[in-house]
Amino acid sequence: MGMLDHWQPVLLSRQLRARPVGVTVAGVPVALFRMSNGEPAAVSDVCPHRRLKLSAGEVIGDRLRCRYHGWTFNACGYGESPATPKMTTCTTSYDVREAHGLVWMKPRDCEPEFPDLDMPGYLPICTLEHSVPAPLELTVDNFNEIEHSGTVHDTFGYDLDRLNEVKVRFEATDDSVRVINSGPTKRLNHLFAWLLGIRPGDTFHDDWTTRFSPLYSVFDHWWTSPDGSREAMVRWRLYIFFVPQDEKTTRVFSVTYAKSRYPGPAGGLRLVRWLLRREIAREIQADVSMLYHMADFNTGIEGLKLSRFDKVLGLTRERISRIYRGQPAGRVALA
Repeated sequence: MGMLDHWQPVLLSRQLRARPVGVTVAGVPVALFRMSNGEPAAVSDVCPHRRLKLSAGEVIGDRLRCRYHGWTFNACGYGESPATPKMTTCTTSYDVREAHGLVWMKPRDCEPEFPDLDMPGYLPICTLEHSVPAPLELTVDNFNEIEHSGTVHDTFGYDLDRLNEVKVRFEATDDSVRVINSGPTKRLNHLFAWLLGIRPGDTFHDDWTTRFSPLYSVFDHWWTSPDGSREAMVRWRLYIFFVPQDEKTTRVFSVTYAKSRYPGPAGGLRLVRWLLRREIAREIQADVSMLYHMADFNTGIEGLKLSRFDKVLGLTRERISRIYRGQPAGRVALA
């Protein structure tokens, strides 16, 4: 398998309307459009006639018409010329589906498993997209370690002065990496802490698993009293998908759920969904902002002075190379 050979999100559903939209996945340009029945379709964003972007054209019925010379293409990539009626062509097309507020695509000649995002008992909070100015591996590194939470994050993280008390444990299989953290929570905004039922000195639990076809991490966040006898009122689950645009930019798509122990339908979360959405967007943007300040975008980790939290970097590097990129994994240094 290669980098394209996975079901992965490429666009927010609400962004695909009457006009086609061009996206780039792992350096490959793709034109997305909606057919007359509302179903999404995807073809190469390079017209085989004179190489204009098909996403610059318009949708006519079930076909995407090139703006340059009027060639039209259906969802299977079959193209016709209006000027030379017997002249036809075919371009690359993709399997497309829509779920969880996202448009997903994969090549037609592979059958990867679609990720399971169904969360019984949880309320969907939001589906977001962020553009990250960093290569894929560095983006995954940023989201998949917790040491930076003491300085970068306001809600999901640990007290900087007590980071030495945070317990971290790693579990790895051939195709997944799990990291389990727990320790003293950082002090939250008083209103938000009251809403979530979090008290000073509570323990923050951060348990996530990263999978590699497609490349995504599933984060579970919750708080308890230090002895574990009391849990805060709200739990979160975040699905974070990492999709390389090119060698320098990664797009991050997030799907967030929450559940509450408050009484009433959905634990009252519908009333504050706007606030929870804003908090998730702000916390993800905090991660993105850090990557603007990287002094070196080299994805190698050899020679870095890594801490006890950083074992995950080597574990994910090997699986990204072998499973997501479809390349033989080389030796990854952890010193």
